[in-house]
Formats: sequence, C-alpha cells, structure tokens
Amino acid sequence: MRRSSKESLGCDTVIRKRFPEVEHRSIKALTAVWDDVVDRIISEMMTLAEADHVELHINIREDMVMELVSLQFWLAEHVVEKRVAGRDLSSIDPEQEKEECLGSEGAGAIGGTARMVHEHIWSKHMQERWKPKSAKAFEREANPKLTKLAIKPVNKNHFIPRWFIRDHWATDSKILRWRRTSGGWTSSQRGLGEWGYRHRMYSDRFEAYFGLVEGDAKRPIEMLLETRPLNIPQREALVGFLVIQFLRNPYTIAAIQRGLAPVIAELGHGDDPEMPRKAYESLYRNNEFYHRIAAPVMWSPWAIVRAERPVFVLPDTFAMRASVRDGMRLIAPLTPTVCFVTLPGVERPKGIVPRNVRADEELGYRISLALTQAVAHEFLSHPDFSPLEGDAESPNDLLTDIAGVVDARAED
Repeated sequence: MRRSSKESLGCDTVIRKRFPEVEHRSIKALTAVWDDVVDRIISEMMTLAEADHVELHINIREDMVMELVSLQFWLAEHVVEKRVAGRDLSSIDPEQEKEECLGSEGAGAIGGTARMVHEHIWSKHMQERWKPKSAKAFEREANPKLTKLAIKPVNKNHFIPRWFIRDHWATDSKILRWRRTSGGWTSSQRGLGEWGYRHRMYSDRFEAYFGLVEGDAKRPIEMLLETRPLNIPQREALVGFLVIQFLRNPYTIAAIQRGLAPVIAELGHGDDPEMPRKAYESLYRNNEFYHRIAAPVMWSPWAIVRAERPVFVLPDTFAMRASVRDGMRLIAPLTPTVCFVTLPGVERPKGIVPRNVRADEELGYRISLALTQAVAHEFLSHPDFSPLEGDAESPNDLLTDIAGVVDARAED
C-alpha cells in the first residue's frame, strides 16, 4: 500500500499553519526538500511493514490509509519543527538543507525515524487495531447478519430527514423557511418537524427502508464536514443517501409517475389509484436503474466547498442537479456554509478525502443563486440569509468553474 501524492498533507501545509505571513512561493524549494524527507521515512517504514506478511481483509485498507495520512502530517510537523528550530525561514538555503537532510547523515536519521515509527506506531496499530478488525470482518463475511426492517404505520413521510434538518439547518430548534410567492420570497419560522414531508407518498415498508439508508449516511456526512476520509462502505452509504434524496423527492416521484402513466394505462391499470405508487416502488428492485444513477455520482471527483458566510440554502429538491455526458452531477448543501459537490469527469482510483476549497464571495454567491433557483417551492436558510437577486447560470458551467477552482488550489 503506497501513498498517493495528490493526497499529500505535507510540510507546505504545516508552514501555512505556523507561518501564515510567509509567501508560499518563496519557500517552495525548501518545503520540497522536507517533503522528500517525509516521503523517504514513509517509504522505509512501509518496506519494514511489508516484511511482516500480515493478511488483512480488504475493508481494513481504508483505515490504514487514513492512519497513513495522519502519520504523514505528524511527520511533516516533526520535520518542520526540527529543521526550523527557531531559524528565520528566509535564512535557510534550500541546497544546503538538501545536503544536510538527504546526504549520508540525513539518510541515517531517516532510517532511524522509519524504524521508530514502524515499531512504536504502525506495528502497534497492526496488532491492536487492524488484525482484530480484520478477523471480525472475515467472520462477518462468513456469517452475514440479515437486516430486518422495522415496519410501522407512518402518515408523514419526511423526504428530507429530520435529523439532517435538526443537526445542520436549525437554530435553537427552529428553522427559517422561505416560500416563493407572487410577490417574491417570503420567510417564516417553523418547528423542526414542519418542513420537508408529505403525507402517504410511499408505503410503510419503503419508509422503513429509507430510514436504514438515512442512518447509514449520518456518520459519513459528519466525517465530510470534519474533512475526514471515508472508507468504502461509508462512501457507498453516502452515495446511496444522495440517490435516495433524488428519487424519493415528491417532485421526482410526480415526474416518474407521469412518465409511467401511459404504460400503466396500456396495461389496463389506469383506474387503479394504487398502481402509480406500486410502479414507482418497483424501480427500487431494478439494479440497473440504480446503477445508472449512482455510478456517476460515486466515480466523479468529489469536492467540499466552504463559504465564509452562511449563504447556502437547502432546496425542497435537496440539491442542484446537472446532467453531463456520463450521468448526474450535483451540488448538495450540507450546512449553510458547506456544500458537497460532484464534479465533471471520472476519478479512479477514488481519493480518500474530497478536495476542500474555500469559496470567495463571488463563487459563494453563484452557488447560492443556483441552489435558490433549484427550488420547486421552498427552501431553508440560516437566519442571517437574504434571498439573492439575478438569474443563475447553467449548472454545467457552474460545476466546470468549481472544478477549475479545485484544480487551481491543487496546483498552488
């Protein structure tokens, strides 16, 4: 298992945190030397680890990658602290630093650090965490536990989860709802359970199923907000949640049922009031249909866009969606200051953490306007929000520009 360079959390990041006043380009050559030191420590440590010949379940890989990223950042902090040692950064000559860090004396220090890290950190995690978790994963695979749906009568179907609204969009247990009227947007305060639902949209069995999907996605969403890596099951749970948010939305359901109406009538069931719902629910048994929606979301590059002010809104359609050549893309507001974005293109292998970018005032305004105009009738906002004026650009153009910002930040 090797570390991907594009997932680097290296010495440049440490310098930015410790010396925010320093011009990045002026110390680029210096941080490159120190990153090389960290790379060599990691490489030698992994060589030692590979000699242990431990067979692990594939699901443990993500946990190990997360630890590797944390270890990389810890080593970067250690290297920067040791090499700066009170010196002015502008006084350190990169060529001399390269000789001291990567020459024969530096190579000895790198080897010693790699052995220390392997013995006291990596091997310890292997014995105390990864081997036991791997054994449990193999056992679960051999003896899978069946999940039972807790089906109960439900009158109100919340197509946007109450916990999602409560945790990320409420202030003092209240929400601010905006509604489109002939005179423009008007707002009113509401209780947590007074928005994002319809009566009897789908069967009680499907309500129970959606509850399982919501529960699986709660922790992955929290981890996105904390900029923590997701493992494979967590990414799958997140994508499943996003797909369900699209499919169980009342406006999507209405559009699907309109499309199915001629087929239902042709089959002689046009007078059956239950048939549109049954036909809609049958789609969830169509794996090809789900894959066609979910795969582009899963394998697109992911980004987290953060705004300084609470300018993002939660539409009653949940997200802004766009269609590109290979399928759906979306901008999903997680909080009034954070959006999850699936970008154009394909990302294989999948990065362990989405790219994180700060939106300047203009980009935040454009995303907010796009979310507002993705609304069918209503949206939620932070109490300090005021509706924006103007016409939103094409969703595809906005996603392309966000991708450009992400790429520029990666090259910086």
